[in-house]
Amino acid sequence: MSNKITNKLFLVTELFFFLGALIFIVANDLEPITAIGLLIIVILIPLFFIFPYYSLLLLLIVRNATDTYTEGTFINFFDVINLNFSSILGILIIFWAGYIFLKEKINLRKIPLTLPWMLFMVFALFSFSYSVSKMDSLKMFLKLIDFYLIYAISFYYFTKYKSKKHYFIKAVFIAYLLPCILGIYQIITEAGFIGPEQFNRIKGTYSHPNIFAFNLLLLFIIFIINYLHINNKEKKKKLLFFLVIIGVLILYTLTRSAWIGLSILIISLIFIYKRKYIVKYLLLIISLFFIFIIITNYTPLKYFDWTDIAFIERGLTSNTFVSSWEWRLNSWSEMSAYIYQSPIIGFGLDTYRFLREKQVYSIYEDPYYAHNDYLKFLIELGIIGLLLYLNLIFQVLRKIFIKYIKSKNKKYLISFIGIFVIFLIASVDNILMSTSLQWVLWIFIAYLLTED
Repeated sequence: MSNKITNKLFLVTELFFFLGALIFIVANDLEPITAIGLLIIVILIPLFFIFPYYSLLLLLIVRNATDTYTEGTFINFFDVINLNFSSILGILIIFWAGYIFLKEKINLRKIPLTLPWMLFMVFALFSFSYSVSKMDSLKMFLKLIDFYLIYAISFYYFTKYKSKKHYFIKAVFIAYLLPCILGIYQIITEAGFIGPEQFNRIKGTYSHPNIFAFNLLLLFIIFIINYLHINNKEKKKKLLFFLVIIGVLILYTLTRSAWIGLSILIISLIFIYKRKYIVKYLLLIISLFFIFIIITNYTPLKYFDWTDIAFIERGLTSNTFVSSWEWRLNSWSEMSAYIYQSPIIGFGLDTYRFLREKQVYSIYEDPYYAHNDYLKFLIELGIIGLLLYLNLIFQVLRKIFIKYIKSKNKKYLISFIGIFVIFLIASVDNILMSTSLQWVLWIFIAYLLTED
């Protein structure tokens, strides 16, 4: 059957799907957000099969524009299985990937990182046999499969369509355009996330400021690579403007780990590109600090309460009963007791929440997240699972660094540092749980590992 006939069949099927979805929406009087989500999914289905490469890039745009609404219950089966927009997309990706692998006859052994991914996922699957919360384990396992499948499909299409590889950068720009515009709006109107500390923390289109901050940090990495490696002055000016905007937005998320990550990245860039000016920069910083000390001690500014500035207060103090760092330490200390109960294989994939809910005592604590991906895996999958996950990260970084050694192209060195910083932040925050971030991250990794 020719591609034209196949595409026509998909379009006819899509028409029936779309009409059926409209009837279902009207008959069940669905909420507007749920109705829009259902229509988006129905529209995406035929595009997956007719335009697979462009659909892959479209996924980035859709996922980042809808993050706030992705975790709410979408369909409920007998109060046992709750599907949300994100999980339905994830299931579609699995079927779509299966179709692509069969159609294109993709040899997964030729895709870098397949072995470390498989070793980690096989052990995660094995943990079902003893998991204390099998439904949570299933949901997380499907997420892990999605991350790998998106990476594998991206690597294949970046290799197949080398001339279209740069569309990824354009898709990233479009994907983050709406979140950034909304973030600017939240700064101006103070309509961001207001937590226990009563700060206006911008969150864009995401469910939490931290997720927005980590996505912005990855966006900064991708854009800074392009800024440093293009010669067109007009494009460089535009990229510099966007980089400044991204930096401001990261500042207003009030996510301290993202601040530290951005600082490490900027210092690394100075060391790589402006090494001979490091002494001058240090002298400038020391001079500015000295001037600041003089002004704040010998002028009327001495009486100004600097903690009125949200950035400074967020960095130095906490208005909650315990600081976020203190409750992290308390939580990690208490949850560490589980490590000794099952140190080798843990309690099953994504069972941290199930275990933590038995200990939660503070209204300020969110039991859903460990705020430490490595402790989370140590408790859930034991030493074996943690080592397999660390091996996956090590192999990612090793392959990117090898690309730098062979090509001497500094974009790989910057990418190595940037991705390392993101994985480093995972020791104090929830990087793995951010689906939107993981999708872009793994497509970016595939982008780096394919030949230019």
